[in-house]
Amino acid sequence: MIKLLIIYHSGLAEVIKNIFREYVKKGIDLTVIVPLKNGPLVYSPKHDEKGFKYIPLKLRAGYNFFKLFSAIKKTKPDVIHVFDEYHNFSLFQTILCRNILYGKRVPVVCLSFQNIPYFYKSLPPTFESPVKFLRRFILKIFQPFIISFHNRYLDGVVAGNSEVISNIRNIGGKMPIEKIFWGVNFNKFYKKDRVDCREKLGIPKDIKLIGYVGKVMKAKGVDLAVKAVGDIKGYHLAFVGIGDFEKDLKELKELIGSLKMNDRVHFYDKVKSDDLVDYYNSFDLLVVPSKTTANWKEQYGRVLVEGMACHLPVVGSSSGSIPEVLEGYPKHLIFKESDYKDLKEKILQAEKMNFPENFDINNFMKKYSLENFVNKSINFYKKISNGKL
Repeated sequence: MIKLLIIYHSGLAEVIKNIFREYVKKGIDLTVIVPLKNGPLVYSPKHDEKGFKYIPLKLRAGYNFFKLFSAIKKTKPDVIHVFDEYHNFSLFQTILCRNILYGKRVPVVCLSFQNIPYFYKSLPPTFESPVKFLRRFILKIFQPFIISFHNRYLDGVVAGNSEVISNIRNIGGKMPIEKIFWGVNFNKFYKKDRVDCREKLGIPKDIKLIGYVGKVMKAKGVDLAVKAVGDIKGYHLAFVGIGDFEKDLKELKELIGSLKMNDRVHFYDKVKSDDLVDYYNSFDLLVVPSKTTANWKEQYGRVLVEGMACHLPVVGSSSGSIPEVLEGYPKHLIFKESDYKDLKEKILQAEKMNFPENFDINNFMKKYSLENFVNKSINFYKKISNGKL
């Protein structure tokens, strides 16, 4: 039995626990290190489960080093998987603890989604605030050392998209890298009857409804969705999720008002995770209009997979990994990011898309499943251990 230690700052989230439960199903002896507090996620004994155990530690810029060291020593893992980025300080701490305790006998793997180049060498100064200036100064000084350390001592990388691989190779990383799509729980996302879902949610049955799921923020291209749908007579737009980006939400509502679309745009916040499948199945089409910025572009887009699982037509932008995730799905179209007119045309085209006669949707979706993520990760651990596992 493989003794696996996972370290993840969001390991208390219910959606992440599904991954952990899948590891346990595969016979893995699992321990998870999480922060005592990370935003709204606060550890309490109610989070504990029989199948795996949590070790909560304080997290600030990184974990308390001595407590992290003690936790790794106590666990005696065969493999350590840090669910965090290649340049992250917590990964640096973990490798350092491992080196002191076990040398390189225990492989350390990270999970990376960063698909923009590592830019510390040309990091420009900024004086927006003293805190931001200090952070950038520290990053410019220390990140080259951290990356050099990881290039030498990290044993492997699980990459969430293809650009992760090229980015790490470009900064000198030569360790094994395996692209594995993040796992989605298909027991929660599947096709349901649209009329029944709309009736349950109080959505009119006879409207054309374009759906957006996620945070309402500029980088997600929410303004493009409003402009595109505003140009199509009779179409409605639903925002599901909202988030806490108050300034962006205010500006979006001002745009909606200026286009006289208040009666055609609907906001659904505080949606329970178990109800998300009903919202997806109420849509005629899902849009993911993300934009690329200087320091972010779409890294995966779990909503893409959730929408496909509900058999929806999906229109996504050309930003980041969106085209990669949608590749091979017959009911999808890609529009040129930031071009709302192209988005409008793709929405109109998407109405006519159907599955080909012999398309096996269930087989196609396997690559995004919890089972696939866990199975491929375990195989990767075995591969980099040179037969020791």
